[in-house]
Amino acid sequence: MKKVLFILTLCLISICAKAQMTEPNELVQVYCEVTCYQYNLFKGDVNALVDFGIAEKAKYANGWIYNTENDKKYSFASPMSVFAYMARKGWEYKDAFVVTDEKLSMNAMKGKTIVWHFILTKKVPIDFTAEDVIGDIDYRNK
Repeated sequence: MKKVLFILTLCLISICAKAQMTEPNELVQVYCEVTCYQYNLFKGDVNALVDFGIAEKAKYANGWIYNTENDKKYSFASPMSVFAYMARKGWEYKDAFVVTDEKLSMNAMKGKTIVWHFILTKKVPIDFTAEDVIGDIDYRNK
């Protein structure tokens, strides 16, 4: 009887331990905010500022997307080209909003600057690192 009880106890412990372990392929959803700033009034070109939500200090939260080839801020043709770039890197659309900012518009002709904000999501492993989130995006806090 003791042997049967011992075996049942071991089986129960094994089942409980397996239930508490997470699957190695389990994914979680992370978010990022991409803010597009128009820098060329006549062409509509934009630069993108990204917050991946991985910075420990607020001053390092936002970074520009850089073009590795010429070591300058990446110049996108439009906010939608920023969105397409991020989609190629595995990010999916969640939400978007537009803000007009008079403080940023000192050089603008109409008195207001339009700033686009995209909220994007991506699935990463449950034990993700910053590299899992950023991927191969050249992201700099400068």
